Amino acid sequence: MDIIFQELSLAWIIGLMFVAFAAGYIDAVAGGGGMLQLPALLFVGVPPVAALATNKIVGFTGTLLAVIKYSLEKKVYWKIIYYAAIPCLVASYFGSQVAMLLNSKVLTWMMLLCIPIALFFVLRKNKDHGKQKAIDSPSKTIAAIAPIGFYDGLLGPGTGSYMAIAINHFLKHDFLTATASVKPLNLLTNLGAALAFLIAGKVIWMIALPMAGASALGGWLGGKSAIMGGETFIRKVLIAVLVVMLLANIAKMIF
Repeated sequence: MDIIFQELSLAWIIGLMFVAFAAGYIDAVAGGGGMLQLPALLFVGVPPVAALATNKIVGFTGTLLAVIKYSLEKKVYWKIIYYAAIPCLVASYFGSQVAMLLNSKVLTWMMLLCIPIALFFVLRKNKDHGKQKAIDSPSKTIAAIAPIGFYDGLLGPGTGSYMAIAINHFLKHDFLTATASVKPLNLLTNLGAALAFLIAGKVIWMIALPMAGASALGGWLGGKSAIMGGETFIRKVLIAVLVVMLLANIAKMIF
């Protein structure tokens, strides 16, 4: 349906706010909220570049509130951010350079192959996991997370989910700590893009502002739900997000 964004009715804007709330909630718990938000903006007729810009601003707001919530509850393991932030940004830059050299079909197949691997690690239960001490090593932290920073620049979708899985599996943190610690990294990687879109004037503020408010509420409540639900709840949402990503990518290739 091709609706011109300048003529969006109040009903459509309220609908986008509900989508932003759901996306902020899902993002705070497991990542992947952009899978809802960006298609919704495109569906109502927002031009692609403006949709990307608006999506980044709205997503940034939701992630910011999730970071605040997790930080207040002392769930963020800040050493992970300290060790991995710059390597992730550098890796993301090189990933984006490689992406420009590859065919879109190759990128789609790479994205598709990453999802079952992530699902394997989420579904695989390590009986000794709770007894193992979390790894606090700069080199191992960078080795676990920087490749996903490269993926963020190369492909993008699911980056937060993949980072949480890597922190859980390779650095032995529980899923709550892993999810909480990923959010500041997400915030940093999104900041550059958000600023670039702001400076270029591509954000549609009549849509972005109400959606940002809804996303912020979703991010706060998502963080609260993750803290209350713990490992089991986060694992279930992660599995749901990865399955939806897998089906969406298969559908994209078929149709």
